[in-house]
Amino acid sequence: MTEPYTPITKEMAAQILNVSKRTIDNWLADGSIVQPQAIGRRVYWHPQIFYAWLDLRLGINCDTTSIPRPIQGKPRGRPRATLRRTCH
Repeated sequence: MTEPYTPITKEMAAQILNVSKRTIDNWLADGSIVQPQAIGRRVYWHPQIFYAWLDLRLGINCDTTSIPRPIQGKPRGRPRATLRRTCH
């Protein structure tokens, strides 16, 4: 038997990440965040998938074999020259 859980809504994800719902929409559009599953007109993340994605983004080592990876979009904005520092 599985343990009950509360799926994460877009509103909850925005609150957890301290961003607006519009930012979540933008991240979904450019593939920066793992895609949720639609149930009716709403979208939900399974908590294990959401927090595994968050751990991955924060650089925490975890078992990522079962985590769907976000699609990498093309770079946004104008390319910038990088500063090269040389040690003397």
